[in-house]
Amino acid sequence: MNARLQFLPQICAFALATLLAACVQLPGEASRSAARPIAEAGDTTQHQFKVINRLTWGASASAAREIAESGTARFIEAQLHPTPSGRMPAEVEAQISAMTISQRPMTELVVELKQRRRETDAIADPDQKKAAQQAYQQELNRLTNETATRFVLRALYSPEQLREQMTWFWMNHFNLFQYKSDIRRLLADYEERAIRAHALGKFRDLVAATVHHPAMLRYLDNEQNAAGRINENYADRKSTRLNS
Repeated sequence: MNARLQFLPQICAFALATLLAACVQLPGEASRSAARPIAEAGDTTQHQFKVINRLTWGASASAAREIAESGTARFIEAQLHPTPSGRMPAEVEAQISAMTISQRPMTELVVELKQRRRETDAIADPDQKKAAQQAYQQELNRLTNETATRFVLRALYSPEQLREQMTWFWMNHFNLFQYKSDIRRLLADYEERAIRAHALGKFRDLVAATVHHPAMLRYLDNEQNAAGRINENYADRKSTRLNS
């Protein structure tokens, strides 16, 4: 994860949209789908392999078995509407659950680290202050590394591969500069609640979640808004990205 969280080239959005437009079942066909044989005309192994590579982080033996058994249309439908029952290997779940970002809510971390920063700034001895500042920065970096590790583990092992692809894509679009202010202590929650939670949902909900999240507010200095002095960085920045 780099400093600007530039995750995925914009061209992937076009490729994904093209694939879904070609393959997703229309609503009017839902009642007829159950009567169809799973292996539809043209649903070849080669075609299925291409679908897997487009919707996931790479073809795997388990994905190949799943799409062969269900057929391409149902495989895509399952990726578009994943069920809560889809779980990763137990050891991976345990590793993610043990992370600080999983055990501590964002508000608790923010309050604790803010107090730690105050105490560090109040140290009079220069050497002690420098050591405390380094320790503080290391803790912020550790939280950032946990966020990156969690994403990689999910990308590798989650059955919800399309959600992971789109989380990557939207994190690239609604990116942050993690080294500005205290954004590193907000980053994990931003990815989890603002991006991943809406990655397969309505764009309106995704935009609202990003614009109201403390990480984006802090990144674009929107906490400095005041009557008669509204900060419009968010609109200006997104308009620039869309027109570039």
